[in-house]
Amino acid sequence: MQKFFLVISFFFTPIILFAQSEDLEGKLRAQEEQQKENNQKESKDSLNLDKYKIFYLDGRIETADTSLTIFKDYKFNFLRKDNFELLSLANEAHTYNKLGYTFNSKNTFPKMGARGKHFHYIEKEDIGYYNVATPFTEIFAKSTFEQGQILDAIVSINLSPEFNFTLAHKGYKSLGKYQNSRSRGNQFRFSSNFKSKNDKLNIKSHLTSQNLFNQENGGLTSDGIYFFEQATNYFLLDDFGNQIENDDGTFEMIEYDGYLDRSRLPTILLAESSLYSKRFFTDIERLIIFNDQEKKGNLFLGYQFTHEYKKLEYNDPFTSGLFGIVPNGFTVSDQSRYIKNDNTIYLNSNFDKLGKINLRYTITNFENNYKDYELENNQYIIGIKENQSNLQFGWKKDFNFFDLEIDINKSLSNDYMSDFQSFSISSDPTRNFNFKIGGIISKTSPNLNFILFRSIYEDYNWYNTDLENQTAKTINAQIGFKELIKISAEYSIVDNYTFFKELTNALSNEIENFRRVKPEQINSEINYYKIKLFSKIDFGKFSLLNTGQYQKKDQIFELDQLSTLNVPEWITRNTIMFSSRVFNNSLFIQTGITFNYFTKFYADYYNPLISEFVTQNYKEIGEYPRFDFFFNAKIQQTRVFVKVEHLNSSFTGYDFYSDPFNPYRDLSVRFGLVWNFFQ
Repeated sequence: MQKFFLVISFFFTPIILFAQSEDLEGKLRAQEEQQKENNQKESKDSLNLDKYKIFYLDGRIETADTSLTIFKDYKFNFLRKDNFELLSLANEAHTYNKLGYTFNSKNTFPKMGARGKHFHYIEKEDIGYYNVATPFTEIFAKSTFEQGQILDAIVSINLSPEFNFTLAHKGYKSLGKYQNSRSRGNQFRFSSNFKSKNDKLNIKSHLTSQNLFNQENGGLTSDGIYFFEQATNYFLLDDFGNQIENDDGTFEMIEYDGYLDRSRLPTILLAESSLYSKRFFTDIERLIIFNDQEKKGNLFLGYQFTHEYKKLEYNDPFTSGLFGIVPNGFTVSDQSRYIKNDNTIYLNSNFDKLGKINLRYTITNFENNYKDYELENNQYIIGIKENQSNLQFGWKKDFNFFDLEIDINKSLSNDYMSDFQSFSISSDPTRNFNFKIGGIISKTSPNLNFILFRSIYEDYNWYNTDLENQTAKTINAQIGFKELIKISAEYSIVDNYTFFKELTNALSNEIENFRRVKPEQINSEINYYKIKLFSKIDFGKFSLLNTGQYQKKDQIFELDQLSTLNVPEWITRNTIMFSSRVFNNSLFIQTGITFNYFTKFYADYYNPLISEFVTQNYKEIGEYPRFDFFFNAKIQQTRVFVKVEHLNSSFTGYDFYSDPFNPYRDLSVRFGLVWNFFQ
């Protein structure tokens, strides 16, 4: 029945859309007329928003957006982006498990590692550079779980038409419902944007300071899992952990709802982890050729400098034996430092006949150092210090009916390298019908956690110089018609896939309190493909939105029959929504229910010591529905959000997990708002 529902939600919607194609244009015209009317009622906002622009390093230009759509609802979360392929752990601001993968990222250098700490880390590509007509402020606020809140505030001011500075700060705190799961953090950003009056000089700079902290409980113990799943009814156990059998062959069970207070459930660890970072970035761009009279184009010479410092810490004052043996007299206080400096010289040109051409040369020097415990017979190095350089070429040309884009990056060393060649062909996004076809071939070193790791735990020390570069070949396609339907497909062939292999079964009775892992590679190819469908159907003031994804992984088992890159076969999200203007059109409201579901799969589990996810093949999670109720409202530039998350948790069974040891979230009521000020 479940698979039938998934197939229907995935394929039935486009059939309805195409069956109604005769009157579709009429409905669209009516919607456009209604939109024009709404725009007239919000003319003040529309006039202002065109003058409030945000620039990004990848060339994107956005305007301040005060609209309220279902897509804003999907992004009203801690990450402030659609997390369709992510599954959060129980507390806010912790890590996320993956429900899907992509291999089309354009990395110019291997990742630092500790990827579990980087989901909400602000990269330099995430920084916006503003230009506003009047002082502009945005406030994002949302409640968390037990004693805390999230507040993200941005203030942007133009001191002159040429110079802007922006201050932003994101602070959060959440106690969490489980033992030892507290999270807190501060993320400060400062950016400046200068463009001379003659448009010959552009300077962008930013500073960031980020401090991300989490208590780490390692998930529930075996008893904790038992009481979590059996609440409010559970079987009595004897002193040996066996169920007590009655004379009639049944097992003795009692009713007790105390474990619905999740703070009573026992957890494994009482540890802490943190990621502290500072970054300085500047981009200086000078116009050296300008031909405005003939409108042929221009040429810029630029220089970029990035300095980034990261410190990762893991502390366990009680020296838990979860990760193995610790030498006598030592406490667990692991530290690593990562320093990376980039110097880039580039040429940017934009000519009518040639299109946009970008040439870049980057020299990177980095250090990755670990705390030295000075143990006897120490055979491991404590750090890496290397230099790397790469060349990058980019070309983008706008033809009459489509755009062509090509990007090539070549590392000039075989160590710690990251190469890629990519292309994309896309239609003009202003057209009703749009499409995009692209592909990428990448070859990159594994993240630095796979290469070097040092810890006071004896089994968590390695220096791997023989790991092969991971290669991926990906082709993708996407078609869509306005905001009504979008279909995308992606196919990847991955070789030398690198992952963390579990050496011990963490759920077996004899070693349930010991988790030992090591980096590993699959020397055979992995074939991974996914098809994603989005559709939207409007009927009066009601809307039905469906997002479904089917994915499959094919692998030749050569490594102890271990299945890697595990994903659920189906992921679906379905929303039915009512929207309307009330109170003489002064208030716009949205309300509805969203259904989330994914099929069972062997999900990775989170290892807080290395801040990475580990592959396992003994416990599946999934096949639990999640219903979220929402009520959203917009008054001028203020958007208010009310959510009842996982409202069905109390009557569909306590078998919902984010990984094999960490439950997903129970029912919770969340409040929040996004408020924009225009002076």
